[in-house]
Amino acid sequence: MNLKITEMVNDKRLNIGLPSNYIITLIVYLLALIAAELLTTYVNKIWGLSLHTIILFALLVNASMVESPDFANLLRSLMPIPIIRVVGLSIPMMQIQPLYWFPIVAIPLFAASIILMRNQGLSLKDVGMTLGGNIKLQALIAATGFFSGIIEFFILKPAPLIQQFTPALLLGAFFILLISTGLAEELLFRGILQTNVTKMYGTVFALLYTSLVFTTMHIGWIYFSDLVFVFSVAMFYGYCLIKTKSIVGITVAHGISNSMLFLVMPFVNLAAFGIF
Repeated sequence: MNLKITEMVNDKRLNIGLPSNYIITLIVYLLALIAAELLTTYVNKIWGLSLHTIILFALLVNASMVESPDFANLLRSLMPIPIIRVVGLSIPMMQIQPLYWFPIVAIPLFAASIILMRNQGLSLKDVGMTLGGNIKLQALIAATGFFSGIIEFFILKPAPLIQQFTPALLLGAFFILLISTGLAEELLFRGILQTNVTKMYGTVFALLYTSLVFTTMHIGWIYFSDLVFVFSVAMFYGYCLIKTKSIVGITVAHGISNSMLFLVMPFVNLAAFGIF
């Protein structure tokens, strides 16, 4: 009963006691991120890098000036997102094997997440680094990664990230993707960002906003159908966090999904057409 009342109060926080300009600020940052990604993808990477850098500094200044400590934490939780692009666009990635792009970007992402957790007093439990009391449910959530990876492959049809389909290469690449995409992204987007948005605006707004921000960072894949699919998956992952208070299952699902997308399905698809 108490939990239900708390959730009702949280859902109402969007309408009472919070300055409307805070919501407008969040929407402006979301639109700015969308603009930066569109510039990076369709116009000029330098322009996109410049806008992402401006967003980063704006978040830094804005967070230091707002009166609400919770909103300041929320703004700081957004800061690693433009960092992803600043790092990715600043390093000559074309000279590096594509598989290793992910850990290169994940290193500053992990560093930023750890700093945020320490500064905001977030424990591992606060960010969902717990099984949530139901191992079977987490395993079931993790298994959805097989299906989402297969579906997304037929949308994007990417080239494989490994040269040969061998157990050693497959296992090594899987762990790289699990840590660099699964854990790094779920810790930031669901564990930290969604948690901070929930504190101020409740679960519904937090789920929607976090999913939109997450989808924005996939604009570079060009396909609108993929953005719709990614948004659906993001909503599912966020809902799992709300219900289980854990990112373990969705982290593994994310890692499996990317492994199916980049490691397994390209070879299966080639084999199906007699090319492999």
